[in-house]
Amino acid sequence: MKNHRGMAIILVISAISLLALMMVEFTFGTQINLQISKNFQNAVKAKALSRSGVYFALLELKVYKELKPLAQKINLDPSMLNMIWQFGFMYPPLPSAKGTFGTEKAIQELTKVSKIDGNISVTISDESSKINLNELANKNPKIKEAIQTQLLRIFEDKLQSDEAFSDQYRDTRFREYILNIQDWIDEDRERSIGGDEESYYGRLRTPYKPKNAPLDTVSELALIEGFDDETLFNLLASAVTVYPTQGININSADAIVLKSISHEMTAELVGKILEHRQKMGGFKTAPEFLTFCNFTQKPEIPLTTETSIFLVESTAEVHGASQTTQVIVDTTKELPNGMPNIVYWNMN
Repeated sequence: MKNHRGMAIILVISAISLLALMMVEFTFGTQINLQISKNFQNAVKAKALSRSGVYFALLELKVYKELKPLAQKINLDPSMLNMIWQFGFMYPPLPSAKGTFGTEKAIQELTKVSKIDGNISVTISDESSKINLNELANKNPKIKEAIQTQLLRIFEDKLQSDEAFSDQYRDTRFREYILNIQDWIDEDRERSIGGDEESYYGRLRTPYKPKNAPLDTVSELALIEGFDDETLFNLLASAVTVYPTQGININSADAIVLKSISHEMTAELVGKILEHRQKMGGFKTAPEFLTFCNFTQKPEIPLTTETSIFLVESTAEVHGASQTTQVIVDTTKELPNGMPNIVYWNMN
């Protein structure tokens, strides 16, 4: 009888221990599932906020486009109008360095009332500030050659200014790499330096054919011979676009693109241009820019002060979950609701 009682006690203790272990495992699994659910919920919120940031940017660009004719009528400085889209959007808004206690309190109240659970940061940049790679297939040989030279200057300037880059790439045939981009875009199947365009791509582990059509995105550059090198890809990707523009916007181009406009463009002149843009708000016309630069030879690159194609980047963060949306907007075309047309949308 005692043995039976002892066995019963052992069985009860074993059962309780097993149930305790199962309870611990169940609790742990529940916590994991709950965290996964929260992470998923935060990711969904971040995606929605990122999309909202894009729509706010579209509204800014719509206002910019509608005010542009009025600004031209009253001869308003274009740089003043550009501030509409250059501001972008940020939530919650950051108080300025000169912000008062009242301003900070107003921001806190706005954040509390809005009940937006997360942060949003939106930037809008001008695609006309970059070099259009698809112009390498331009039927005008002068434009084509000018784009080739412009791209080549970017690499040559990097060789001169970056010792580490020079050590690694001094023997690289950059002109040939640029012609590879041209061959990828143009309609024929012959390499500019001779031979068949498929000779390289057909030997790859996963072979593919050259596109022989305009680039649709800058990321396609990585498919072209020479630009599977991440360093070279990144150097060029930040300075180029694939969208049709009226030329290089001299009021928004960065130092790298400005330097590539002419062989007469020195680092000192680039500095003066950037200083002039900061103090005076920019150049009213391309001829004014050329007079300022005082080139002995006019660049073949089309120059402009106009812009109509924009890159919108909207990043939202909700409790560690992040979502970035990249959108290309063409303000020359409108959607039925009057908003500018979106020609490219990508959520990373």
